[in-house]
Amino acid sequence: MNKKTQSLLGFSLLTSGILSAQSGFTNVIEMVEMGGSDDAPLLWNMPGNIGAEGANVLVGEPVPEAGAIFILSTIQASPFQDWFLDQSAVGAFLPKAEIEIFTHDDTSAIPSTRADQPIRVQVEVSGLWDSSSSSFLPEDVPLAAEEVRLQLFSQSYGSGETFIPGGEITNPAHSELVLEGNGTFPQTPGDLTFFTSLNPGAPDKARGEEHFVVRSPNGGGVDGSALDQARVKVWPVWSGGVQGLSDPKLIPYEYSQAVPSIIARLDGELPADEGFVLGEDEVGYEKEPPEVTFTWNDLYPTSTVAVIVNDADIPYPWGGRLVGGTTKQFNEDGSHDHVWTVESWDGIFGGQGRYAIWMVTHTPGIGWEVGGNYSSGGFQPGGWLIPIQRDRISVRASIQSLK
Repeated sequence: MNKKTQSLLGFSLLTSGILSAQSGFTNVIEMVEMGGSDDAPLLWNMPGNIGAEGANVLVGEPVPEAGAIFILSTIQASPFQDWFLDQSAVGAFLPKAEIEIFTHDDTSAIPSTRADQPIRVQVEVSGLWDSSSSSFLPEDVPLAAEEVRLQLFSQSYGSGETFIPGGEITNPAHSELVLEGNGTFPQTPGDLTFFTSLNPGAPDKARGEEHFVVRSPNGGGVDGSALDQARVKVWPVWSGGVQGLSDPKLIPYEYSQAVPSIIARLDGELPADEGFVLGEDEVGYEKEPPEVTFTWNDLYPTSTVAVIVNDADIPYPWGGRLVGGTTKQFNEDGSHDHVWTVESWDGIFGGQGRYAIWMVTHTPGIGWEVGGNYSSGGFQPGGWLIPIQRDRISVRASIQSLK
């Protein structure tokens, strides 16, 4: 607000050992006008009686653009003594701010993101000094009337926790940005876009919260305060693997098109390769694979999982055959693990040939992704090769000598 205004004041008149407005005491409020440039502050006493509670006192005079400080005292006439009780600052510039958070996940009640995804912050600032509608000279404008600060805080969750006890981050701010003037920020595309600062040693496994706070700086006799704040829950990137295959070789994932809305068919056999022959040292399975256990680690709270089988000549699972019973959609409070063992392959394998098994996961706003091999060298997405060989045929015969 950059106009002159009147104000209601409220003070506490209780001080150590003294109760104001008793017999012989008079409550007094002085207003100190903050001067501009080299002008000295103006000081004047508010007229009228100030009650014992001192609440909701109408100033009765316009507050100057530069603001004012109101000082409450109680005075004893004889012998004369003046006790300071309290003071309050009223600024003519009253900044306001609203924070809005954008992440890939637009379904969660609390803003959430996966650790490898960006967090976009938008701040709407108003109430700061506007040179076009104020006669106040720029050099006389206090810093608190010209800018606000965007502060960033981070804190990891404790072991087994999905929230911060008390809801307040105890770590100090790790970053602070200045937003000058009124308007919508960022004013340059791409600014105010952040990735989590949690767990710098392994950022893809971050688990905790990022908090964003807009504050007004100290200035004009007024202490800075929080104008708005927002938080984002951060969950790790999922990983996974298989157990039960004799020789798990990976088929690298290759796909450059948009993943179809229907990722796999629900029934039917995959065609056999009648000319299939096992390669040298290749391990094959008769008729179908053995029991295979799939493990998903650090799943996003509202993710979906499934297992798809496809021809090994196709380097992606989309359009393959869904393994019955493996699809599951979650709605958890935090990231979690999931283990599923396939005991029956649901008549998927029509005969001999090379097939591939794919672990897939859907994350809100990110879409379907495939699993693969995780090692110290990084992550390689892909599916696991499954050679199926023809059933062995046993023949019983006897050789008799013919005479």
